[in-house]
Amino acid sequence: MKKAARKEYTLTIVIVILCLLFFGLGVSVPLIFDRSSKQENTSEKEKFDAIYSLLTNEWYFSKDVEDLDQKLMEKAIEGMTDLEEDPHTQYFDLESAKAFSDTLEGSNVGLGISYFLNDQDQFVIRDVFLNSPAEQAGLKKGDIITDVDGLSCAESDSQKILKRIESKEGKSIEIVYLRDGQSNTVKITPTEYDQTVVCMLHEDQGYGEIILTSFSEHSGEDFSKAMARLQKAGIKKVVLDLRGNTGGYLSAAVDIASSLLPGGSVIFQEEQKDGTTTSQSTNDDYGYVPMDQIAILQNDTTASASEALIGALRDNLTDKVVTIGTTSYGKGTEQTTVPFSDGTSIKYTIAKWLTPNGDSIHEKGFTPDIEVQPEDVSKISYTTSLEEETITKDTVHANASALQQFLKYLGYSVDRTDEYFSPVSSEALKQFQSDNGLSPTGDCDPDTWQALKQKALLKYNEETLVSDVQRDRAIQEITK
Repeated sequence: MKKAARKEYTLTIVIVILCLLFFGLGVSVPLIFDRSSKQENTSEKEKFDAIYSLLTNEWYFSKDVEDLDQKLMEKAIEGMTDLEEDPHTQYFDLESAKAFSDTLEGSNVGLGISYFLNDQDQFVIRDVFLNSPAEQAGLKKGDIITDVDGLSCAESDSQKILKRIESKEGKSIEIVYLRDGQSNTVKITPTEYDQTVVCMLHEDQGYGEIILTSFSEHSGEDFSKAMARLQKAGIKKVVLDLRGNTGGYLSAAVDIASSLLPGGSVIFQEEQKDGTTTSQSTNDDYGYVPMDQIAILQNDTTASASEALIGALRDNLTDKVVTIGTTSYGKGTEQTTVPFSDGTSIKYTIAKWLTPNGDSIHEKGFTPDIEVQPEDVSKISYTTSLEEETITKDTVHANASALQQFLKYLGYSVDRTDEYFSPVSSEALKQFQSDNGLSPTGDCDPDTWQALKQKALLKYNEETLVSDVQRDRAIQEITK
């Protein structure tokens, strides 16, 4: 991405809905009409100045608005950047600018794991990030952390434990974990780590696995280290998991591709506003590690820089690359971010990127070579704003479909999965409530809804920790 102070590439979609309510003109009608008639031939800039003056000087409710000038200008800027032609151009206020910057930074303080909580509120490790404190201490995927610095995970709030870990930055703490049913203790020093690259070697099966969660400042360096591990182990096949990776810096995509492609290879082309194109090629700072086969995992949230990397590998290594999963998101534009002295910033589109062969995937995405749908439960959707409502038997409700699908996934007998909550499904819910210490009403109140979601999520996490249909197919393709 092109930078003013620094260039950034990202996928960020913000929908801003501005509702302007005109509620009666009353006695002010003649005055307003009079003023508008004087400005019929004014420029849009003059109109803006006039409206701004009216709101700051004569608007009745201006007396109730703190920092009115700032609020009016923020709203005006938000309006200018809320463009239906381009959802990726937007203005960031102070809070959102910091959140956006933190997301792209990619670093955090802690152990360096991704996890889920089991039914005892213990931390089950899903992934261990490259060169993190956890990896250096020998923790692995599937390990269950039971105690942290003297705190029992089963008896303590998970947020309290996470805050304890962060507060111990640079200091050794004791971690107790289970592996294959055996309790182990290890000393770990929480430090800053990059949370974008996971690397696993499966030497017995002759392949490596690299998970990329985003394209941050240091992703290229970490990916290069991961590839060096594969090279040292003599591994020539890799599964590259880009599922859920919504992108980041396009420069990081160049750096990562540079470890997978011969020097001088084109990574992508940039199409400017005037129609001219320029090519971005491999970065000589990163060593090329040739692979015999690359299996790429993708889904509908694989976007932006992730898609640029897919395009580079597909066009340059056609016979060695296979993509598996579902069609990617389809973001083929490039943004730059301009920060302002007050901490706010604007992100706007400056170009389209094209694959090395000159193709655009914008609003289309990449269709996988082998389509593999994920588990049905991962596709269940519901309306979060309705979660506090009670779903009663024999009624239609927007979240009834998800409710019945969750019940079915958990092994309860339902007769339908649409938005009608049937009496049969209500009986199934009664059984779920009884099994989980809830009042067996057969109606889904907020407490039941949360318990149902948590049980379904736990089952999904535990199952996919062991078997993931898309990943399994990628391994099958690369080892056959």
